[in-house]
Amino acid sequence: MRDFIALLHGPVKSLPALIALPGTLMDEASLRPLVAALGLPVTVELLGAEEVFDAEIDRLATLAAQPTTWIGHSLGGIAVLHLAARWPIRCAALVLLASNLRPDGQRGPLIRAQQLASLEQGGMSALLRRQLAPDYGLRDDDALLDSLQAQAERIGTERYRRQLRYAAERPGLLGEPSPLRMPVLTLSGSEDRLCPPACGVEILARAPAVGSRHLVMPGVGHLLPLQAPAWCADQIRCFLAQLP
Repeated sequence: MRDFIALLHGPVKSLPALIALPGTLMDEASLRPLVAALGLPVTVELLGAEEVFDAEIDRLATLAAQPTTWIGHSLGGIAVLHLAARWPIRCAALVLLASNLRPDGQRGPLIRAQQLASLEQGGMSALLRRQLAPDYGLRDDDALLDSLQAQAERIGTERYRRQLRYAAERPGLLGEPSPLRMPVLTLSGSEDRLCPPACGVEILARAPAVGSRHLVMPGVGHLLPLQAPAWCADQIRCFLAQLP
């Protein structure tokens, strides 16, 4: 399923197409403030169409008829990194929000089991409030929780289970030589518990030196595109303007 959001405000420099991938249990609403602030046409593509991660990466590659700038948040950013490693010809540049190059960690299976147990016992609300909200740095009364729950309900259990499978199946990309051959912008929140700024540093170390950068937004957690959309948009516009 794709949601096409065209928010073009006046003439701009000719740029590669922009395709954005939201994170786990998130849909186009999680990127809407960022897209509005960016003021460029963006295609938002949801993860979870294929049963296995490798097939999903190959499916995403078919969406790019020409070299494309990919924007990925969280699991979306992980997918973007693997797409760039496997299909560099489809990638003009990468924008990564709160993401990382690492494989699934030792606690991954336990965390996913806990998430699924909360889902089965109390539905999406229990999953978000008991499992995800603490990692996002959200309180029980945070207004973002209602939006996240609505997104989760739209994503549904079947697609969510596939997204969890992608997180479990992803191999790491920390080996040498680096698979990243295109300019990379990686943005981190200083308070992100899931993908702390150190993850952005690791990405930058494996990106081309020319044109790549890593920036940190103080006081923001994992929901960077929702909590600091204007800042993210400013950094992305500057990055895009400097692409060859």
